[in-house]
Amino acid sequence: MGWMIMTQVSLAAASLLTLYGYIYYVISQSRGMRSSHLYGQALQLAGEERRERERVHRQKMEEERIQSRRVFRMDLLITHGAAFGGCSAVLNDGRFRKGSLPLDRILMFGRHPSGKDFTYFIEDQDILFCATDYPDEILIRSAKAPFEIREAGLGRDQGAILYEAVLRKDILYYIILESKHEISVRAFMGM
Repeated sequence: MGWMIMTQVSLAAASLLTLYGYIYYVISQSRGMRSSHLYGQALQLAGEERRERERVHRQKMEEERIQSRRVFRMDLLITHGAAFGGCSAVLNDGRFRKGSLPLDRILMFGRHPSGKDFTYFIEDQDILFCATDYPDEILIRSAKAPFEIREAGLGRDQGAILYEAVLRKDILYYIILESKHEISVRAFMGM
């Protein structure tokens, strides 16, 4: 009789262990399926992000290729405080300037009240002056941060904050840079 109770207890324990093993197997399989499903979703999302980055890169390269062919038809005059600088649409060799021109490549000239001349560049603004397909327009673009722009005659608080804007011929614009410095820009017909 004692061995019969031992056998029944052993069979009940074996049944419980088998049931526990089966439940553990089912749970681990469903977890594995979920984790493989999540892994598949993560791979798919990473692939989509990579394709989007490649598309944006191709689009940017195409825009740069098109921009490099556009020709400046207007000269620029820039003032910053008591200093001024400019950019001619015609290069020294007689060819028209093409593509874009960074603001930090325009040399500014000024004269101190003591009479001493000085030169400098407006640096680290990531502002580009870009040629357009229209002869009496120039595009100004910022790659880093938006800038505030307004036409002459508007109050300081009436400007628009943009990443790019079109400058039209013979209109004076005021641009407040990221550094809070204000420059004025006028585009006019070159030679």
